[in-house]
Amino acid sequence: MNLIVLMFIAASVVVLAGTFIMYEVESKVPNTKIKTLLDSLWWCVATVTTVGYGDIVPISNTGRVVGIIFMFFGITMIATLLSVVSTNFYKKRFEKAENERREREFNNLKVILVNKLSDIEEKEIKFMELVNSIRTSLEDKK
Repeated sequence: MNLIVLMFIAASVVVLAGTFIMYEVESKVPNTKIKTLLDSLWWCVATVTTVGYGDIVPISNTGRVVGIIFMFFGITMIATLLSVVSTNFYKKRFEKAENERREREFNNLKVILVNKLSDIEEKEIKFMELVNSIRTSLEDKK
């Protein structure tokens, strides 16, 4: 399976886990803005994607620690995803250039081989002419 797809699946699992963790940590705290799973999902997606609207924030110390963990996860996930995407583009470009180079080299070798073969054929023809000339000369002397 493609690495990018696996990364999106892993990110989705982490976001869902963060949603449930933050809901459990913050939903029971008084004056919190995270009252439902949807609020928690909104917070987790905004945090992981590094958007951070600030409309929903954790209030408890535990919630803030969880928030810090998910901020670092988001930064790491985005950096890794961009690295994988750019590596895939570079790899495809490099493979294309390498295939073109190999094809040019193959065509050059083919031209060299054809030239060598025609050289050999010319020399064979001259040799056969020389042999025939020697035979003729030997037969004439008899």
